[in-house]
Amino acid sequence: MDTACLEVNIEVAPHLRDHCFEGRAVLPAVETVRAVATAVRNFRPKTTVGWMTAVRFDKFLYIEPDSRQIAAQVDLAVHANGDITARLLTRGRAPKVAITRVKEHATICFPMTEPDTPRVPTQRLAVLAGKSIEIPADVIYRELVPFGPAYHNIRDGVQLAESGALAKIALPAAGDDASPAGELGSPFALDAAFHAACVWGQRYAGIVAFPVGFDQRMVVKPTIAGQTCDCRITPVKKSPDLLVFDIWIYDRNGSLFEIVSGVRMRDVSAGRKKPPGWMRTDDQKGAAIAR
Repeated sequence: MDTACLEVNIEVAPHLRDHCFEGRAVLPAVETVRAVATAVRNFRPKTTVGWMTAVRFDKFLYIEPDSRQIAAQVDLAVHANGDITARLLTRGRAPKVAITRVKEHATICFPMTEPDTPRVPTQRLAVLAGKSIEIPADVIYRELVPFGPAYHNIRDGVQLAESGALAKIALPAAGDDASPAGELGSPFALDAAFHAACVWGQRYAGIVAFPVGFDQRMVVKPTIAGQTCDCRITPVKKSPDLLVFDIWIYDRNGSLFEIVSGVRMRDVSAGRKKPPGWMRTDDQKGAAIAR
């Protein structure tokens, strides 16, 4: 197995400071993926970085208030079959300690073999089974996912039922806090889909869950700045400490942009963050409070 170590500098665009956890700006999971994918593509240009598996987000990568770049390192392992496993690391010193500490923030595998394009279940993408409520977008970003305005990309609201969630996503236009799309598409699309999954978890599992990894992601057609797309969140597993979802992002004609399967989400606040009480009430009362 061959290995390589790449030094990378992640640019801190102003809009990234709108993505916060407990008052501190953190690099979004989608931007972590993009930074690693860029390093892998630079190392081996023929890699299809829109196809990835065994993704883990181990530790938040915090953005310091005055930083313009994040100095990081991507360690690569090239396996005999051509697959690449990449790890995103940072180095730093804790206060009053002279020892350098290495933090591992993410691990991603980029398989050499390309997958088959999945068949889009157009008959069920935009339909939720069972009773549903709708949580307006302004309530989501005020009470449930309190990020800054650059990440207010769910349009109208999220429709929720125990069978899943539906949301429309409006991607920022070019020049309007938009990150370059590239082969992975706009990072705001999957990020907003994570918001919808977080809202589902607050309603039906009683936890405020953040993504900690996923089994695989396939970008079929990259989204672009200024576009509007739809997403479907389907719960696969619910337990007290872990939620698992499948996510489909597609256009109004049912044409697939990307699918992310086995998305694992957990409460990473050690119980400090709780959903508001109205999210766990009966459908009618919860809907009335939400509006």
